[in-house]
Amino acid sequence: MFNEANNRLSQIVFALSASLGAFVVGTVLGWSSPAQTMLENGTAVSFEVSPMAAATVSSLFGAGAVIGAVPAGAVSAVFGRRISLIVSEAHVFFGWLMVAFPKARRMLYVGRILQGVGCGAMGTIIPMYVGEIAEPEIRGFLGGLHQLFVVAGILYSYSLGNIMTYTQFNLACGVWMALHMLGVLYIPESPYFLIREDKKVCAEEALARLRSPDHDCKSELDEIQKFVEEEQSNRFTAREVLEKDVNRKALTIGIGCMFFQQMTGINVIIFYLKHIFETSGSDFSPEVSTTIVGIIQVVMTFVSMMITDRFGRRSLLVYSMTSMGICLLGLSYYFFTKKYNPRIADSLDWLPLVAIVLYVSMYSIGCGPIPYILIGEIFSSELKSMGTGMSIATNWIFVWIVTCLASPMDTFIGPSGTFFVYSGFCFLGMLFVVNRVPETKNRSLAEIQMELENN
Repeated sequence: MFNEANNRLSQIVFALSASLGAFVVGTVLGWSSPAQTMLENGTAVSFEVSPMAAATVSSLFGAGAVIGAVPAGAVSAVFGRRISLIVSEAHVFFGWLMVAFPKARRMLYVGRILQGVGCGAMGTIIPMYVGEIAEPEIRGFLGGLHQLFVVAGILYSYSLGNIMTYTQFNLACGVWMALHMLGVLYIPESPYFLIREDKKVCAEEALARLRSPDHDCKSELDEIQKFVEEEQSNRFTAREVLEKDVNRKALTIGIGCMFFQQMTGINVIIFYLKHIFETSGSDFSPEVSTTIVGIIQVVMTFVSMMITDRFGRRSLLVYSMTSMGICLLGLSYYFFTKKYNPRIADSLDWLPLVAIVLYVSMYSIGCGPIPYILIGEIFSSELKSMGTGMSIATNWIFVWIVTCLASPMDTFIGPSGTFFVYSGFCFLGMLFVVNRVPETKNRSLAEIQMELENN
């Protein structure tokens, strides 16, 4: 076991270096929860920021992520994975500068959009790079590091946002962006990209850095060459791809899973977690509560990595969405009683923390990581590029829409109505999975395609 790990140490190190960008994404996502409170109470910047403006600052990240995610695959195919990651981090760098030292609200807006552009691109490129450098035996584990790093970054932001000033907080988050950029400068380019560019010598050198000295790099390069040639010879137009019923079904599943992932309200919880605990009137400190939720999210994401192949994708999604819906109903009930019967709400001051902890736990086990696993399994070779891009774009579009609508919904229907709506989407998502999503556990890609075609 030790020798195997030692032989694969280089690819593990390079995968970790690339995946550190997911930690950066997590710090940017988690930034909103503590920063919104700082912006609203006037301790962050020299100019006034209204609650609506603070909510807009948070939600604009999603709009930027859509702009970055959609062309990321095509850009990385032209310039390579390493250069594309460096350019993505450059957007995040300028975004942090604007957010950390703003002179006016528009700098906050532009800074968050730039952060979104960079994070959206990295969210597409990093899994692609890790999948191309890892051996099949450890590809699943290394791929799972992406989601683990995201939630670890969110916890980092939650924790430091509770004890630092606004400027200190931004600088502490920005440090990880610099570390990731240095790590990307060290990693080798993807052998797949180099073969596509007809740079066989460079590809062989890159693969030698990724494998143990006794590995048969020439044989693996021949396999990569064959794969790339087959891929290039089987190119279809978008119309030809979507004329196949099996491809339309797979695309419906990919886009549907990403749609319901976001419509469960997860990013509203993450972005505005501290604000939710403050408005709940719970006796538990908002700072302590957000940290507890962040820790639980990291732990449960790691648990998900361990159990996904044991219990199956479909069953975990059904269990996850059903449980999340119940938790949000409990949260809705608490805010309803707080408004109409405060005496009952006082006896339920424990409910917001318990409901959110369970909600985040269930999300981390199923609804969070599994849609990303599914889009790597259900698309045929000719649909993979387009299907993955459309699914990821759908995800970021609804991150933006849901976070944009959070503040107006809170104003017009209140927290109780807002969480009730999200719970409804959880149950609708569960029904979608039951009726549309096949179980892909222990099935080859060919078997999955056959089931989609038969159904």
